[in-house]
Amino acid sequence: MSDAEVPWSLSHREVGSRLEELRERRGLTQSAVVGLLGRRGIRTNVSSLSKLENGKLKRIPSGLVEALLDVYETESETRRYVLDLLSVDTTPAGRRRRPPLWRRHAALLGPMKFEAYLQLERKAAKLRNHQPRLVPGLLQTRGYAQRTIETLRPELSAPEIRGLVDVRMDRQQQVLGGDVLQEFQALLDEEVLRRQVGDEAVRRDQLQHLLDLTEQAKVNIRVLPDSIGTHPGMAGPFVLMGFADADQDVVWCELARRSVYFDQSEDVAYYDRVFTDLWERALSPADTRALIKKMT
Repeated sequence: MSDAEVPWSLSHREVGSRLEELRERRGLTQSAVVGLLGRRGIRTNVSSLSKLENGKLKRIPSGLVEALLDVYETESETRRYVLDLLSVDTTPAGRRRRPPLWRRHAALLGPMKFEAYLQLERKAAKLRNHQPRLVPGLLQTRGYAQRTIETLRPELSAPEIRGLVDVRMDRQQQVLGGDVLQEFQALLDEEVLRRQVGDEAVRRDQLQHLLDLTEQAKVNIRVLPDSIGTHPGMAGPFVLMGFADADQDVVWCELARRSVYFDQSEDVAYYDRVFTDLWERALSPADTRALIKKMT
């Protein structure tokens, strides 16, 4: 389990993994590489090289990576791939350029470590979200989002609530309306469609919005019928995030007072199995539409 403040580890791990593979192909030890770099005027040590290969460095000097690629006599296509990975914004969360809305409401996003999630979400090519008690944020109407935040964050003032709603609406525009995300799979429990969030008008408007979203090519919504009974997904909401420039997904879980993400292969594999099993047991897209339409 990882603290949610280190979203740059994905691209760092990919860079490190590729460099380690290239080193091993050349039959070089880390000590030998350190010596070869020294001859080029680049000072480093085995400990730093090991951290680089394991994705543990918060900053990766581009000059070091280019020198390593030279030492490994890397072919142009592979070299370009590694440098493209390095070009992804991998500076720590506190030093990134943030959209104006995020900067304006950073104090509200901070306690849940949610800014890191937003940064990863905008880079994801595929999102798989199971939300057991609410409609996922990317699919919420403004009215539904406001009533939800009012309930979950009663300590907030009206302007603060409006600010978080604005951030949520901006997420929808940037992620669902952007070109990076290719597929969004959303699993909803049937009871979510019946649950009253605000007045009846809010509920009906939300259901109609879900129907409209099912017509988008990148959005795939399925409902888990009540007849399925107890299942592992009831433990809490989670999002599997897949990236075009990473070999594996990460899992993001929102808890009561903070958010965490999992990037170890065994953790990702567990959530992948849970989601895949539930996805296959859920109603088909056509049956999901029919059920939502019936409840409007």
